[in-house]
Amino acid sequence: MNKKVAIIAALGCIYAGAATSVNYDLLGRRGSKMNSPMVYKNIDYSKAKKDKGLGSSLENRRLMRQATGLKGNVNALVGAFCNKGLDYSTNYPVPYFMKRFYTNGNVDSSYYEPIAGITGYLGPSGTYFMDVPTWQNYSYYEEHAGKTNVGNYAPENYYSFSNPLENTLYGYYQVIQYKKLFNVENQMSKRANIHWYDMGYNVCQECGKVGVYMAVDALPVELNENLDTNRAVKYIRHNPWDSYNATPETEIISSRTYNILKETARNAVFYVGSSLPQNPSNPSVPFASWEVRPQIYVGVHNRKDPANVNNEQALYYSNEARVLDNHIYEKRTIDIVAAGNHWSRFNNGHLAAEAHAANAITVGAVDPSSGTIAGYTSNKSRYCSSGIGNCYNGSYSTASEKPEIYNYTHFFMNDETTYLEMNDQKRTYYQNGIPYVYYPFYDGTESAAAYTGGMVANLLAANPFYRWHPEVVKALLIASGDVAINSPYPHDGPVTTKMPSYYSLVFDREYSPYYHYSRYWIGNTEKLKTHNYSGKKEIRFIVKRPEGKTHFSAAIAWLTSGNDIANLGKIAQNFDLYVYERNANNINNISGSYKAKSDSLYNAFEKISFTSSAPYLLFRIRLTSEEQLSENKDQAVLGFDLAASN
Repeated sequence: MNKKVAIIAALGCIYAGAATSVNYDLLGRRGSKMNSPMVYKNIDYSKAKKDKGLGSSLENRRLMRQATGLKGNVNALVGAFCNKGLDYSTNYPVPYFMKRFYTNGNVDSSYYEPIAGITGYLGPSGTYFMDVPTWQNYSYYEEHAGKTNVGNYAPENYYSFSNPLENTLYGYYQVIQYKKLFNVENQMSKRANIHWYDMGYNVCQECGKVGVYMAVDALPVELNENLDTNRAVKYIRHNPWDSYNATPETEIISSRTYNILKETARNAVFYVGSSLPQNPSNPSVPFASWEVRPQIYVGVHNRKDPANVNNEQALYYSNEARVLDNHIYEKRTIDIVAAGNHWSRFNNGHLAAEAHAANAITVGAVDPSSGTIAGYTSNKSRYCSSGIGNCYNGSYSTASEKPEIYNYTHFFMNDETTYLEMNDQKRTYYQNGIPYVYYPFYDGTESAAAYTGGMVANLLAANPFYRWHPEVVKALLIASGDVAINSPYPHDGPVTTKMPSYYSLVFDREYSPYYHYSRYWIGNTEKLKTHNYSGKKEIRFIVKRPEGKTHFSAAIAWLTSGNDIANLGKIAQNFDLYVYERNANNINNISGSYKAKSDSLYNAFEKISFTSSAPYLLFRIRLTSEEQLSENKDQAVLGFDLAASN
């Protein structure tokens, strides 16, 4: 038995067919250039209401299922990644594998081999995944963040940067103690634990850079104009038809987001636009002979809600969330959204409009001084039972729980290279003679979302498996938290009482003791299932417990069509997660009680935490219900992650 077959057998996942020698990316696409940018296309939100609904024909719904991304003669894909390798008994473990199901009934599998150099690891198109149209007649604009685009203003140096106590806008002007981002990032979020990554010692040099998209209402500006412009990080604005609404508020939100991202995701390339990024394209103008425009994999949404979002639309799933859900489902970017600060949303806990999106990763805020969830973090999400706009007389459905993730806020930027320890400036805008004063402090859920976006960009740079997999990244973020959130917990308790750190997100099999085992399943559920049990489809698989690890968290997350939520008022599929302890590698034996389970009815994710010293862990993922009128019926885009830090 050769080494690769031995590894497959050890996993309990014996695949039919010989392994191919062709390199494929992690969505089944043949290896090709990843370093091409996205292009942008304005979205007419009014047209979202014209999407196919409950009255659509079955044929139309079948056509919509192509959003699972598969084409041609492939109707299902299974992939796996382990940062410690899939076979713990060998000296050179193989971290990746993929299995492909063809429409003619054939099945094959292969192991991924990293592709060296800037040609990349994941291509934008290929044999098995969706065709990607290109838009070549395009101009690209590379800019530095410059001075303000809004009226008259007066910058002022602000020197009281010694863990200052200041008022925050969001908590009824409550007094907040702000901390240096440098200290929060390196100590509390454990960036100091990944010095191998920041010093360039990571073993993923072939991965290239990651593109991060900022959805903004105003172009970002430098918040300290005294800095040398040569030190400023460029962003790319390459849709000349995007329009912006620069006000003091929108400019500060986009500029703070930009500052946090460029500080945390130091090797990323940033793209800015007011419309969602569309399909990737080869650039018509070279970036530079020594640089490349990387693919956009991460989107950060800290936009101000549109003016036409009223009280009811803010409380319920609306077209803004629907459009973002469909975008994630079809384009597979990992989109991170600020939960919203309910003081500015009618003081009733309403989420920001896009934060309702089930496929997005919605982020709440944690105060680093107390370690508790900021009281202004919004959390209420509801679906209209009879479709968008039909929540009359309080008729609504329970939504997927939000936010899924929490992260730090309440910090300030400081320049560690100067004795002044200052970076941003106090800024006063004047519009129609009215002053709008912004202090150089970062708070609100938008700061936590940008901070999380930087972490995720670093994850994707170090581990390319997670690119194009928002379902796996959400499961990983939910499962991998290792920084405790202190009580009391508002809003009836959070999804998780732990936050992710750099230590848990930016990992490597040589440098990090943190353990991750991740999987995805995409396509026809009849092909993806391993068992039928009591009339339900199930996926079962064995994980060999890693040596020395006994405390685990596991999570699943799945994508859904935004049209389904809009029309049906619910998540169209419901999966449950179970884990069993086993002494042998046997996926057929589920006798005896389970170790842990999660079987919520309304969420688009499940999470379990447990301890175990058993040699093997058997996981069951059960499709317990599925709406007959769902666009995604009989299809799945499902991700899993098992995490352990000890």
